[in-house]
Amino acid sequence: MFMIQENKAQEEELKKIYKKVKAIYGIVPPQMKLLGNIEASYVEDFLKMALRVGRHEHIDIDVFTFIRLHIAYKESYIYCKQYNTNVLLSRDYTQAQLDAVIKNIENIPFGLKEKELAKYAVKSIYNSSTFNQEDFDKLNTIGWSQKDVFDAIEHAATLLKNGRILNTYLKKN
Repeated sequence: MFMIQENKAQEEELKKIYKKVKAIYGIVPPQMKLLGNIEASYVEDFLKMALRVGRHEHIDIDVFTFIRLHIAYKESYIYCKQYNTNVLLSRDYTQAQLDAVIKNIENIPFGLKEKELAKYAVKSIYNSSTFNQEDFDKLNTIGWSQKDVFDAIEHAATLLKNGRILNTYLKKN
């Protein structure tokens, strides 16, 4: 569990937000409780981001989930590993497919267009200094808009950031 004090001051506001979270996720994931115990608006922001990703016009939600899965395993983010594995297995992907993506993001079970987007989103957060105009041009040439590329990179970076924050607060025994 997380090392954090309960947010009693925003208890009523959190109840309303958690009701929305439960409607979407079925539960209130521990990482959202952590955010709520810091500040209720952090959960709202996280929820808005999740809804934006889930409703993306051009990028399949599972592409985002596979990006998160790959990063979660690379970074040993306990909650993110469990959550994204469960989501993908519930969507009828196999453990073998997940294992392949964990090993290499280019094994994402989609076409070339999605493979390239996922590959470059991951590249951007681990090797941003080598990401160049050629990379953007390649993604644009295969059909990704400037916004699509930004959204994939932003999502990968958000998971990297949030995972590190969660690991900071994770009780270590």
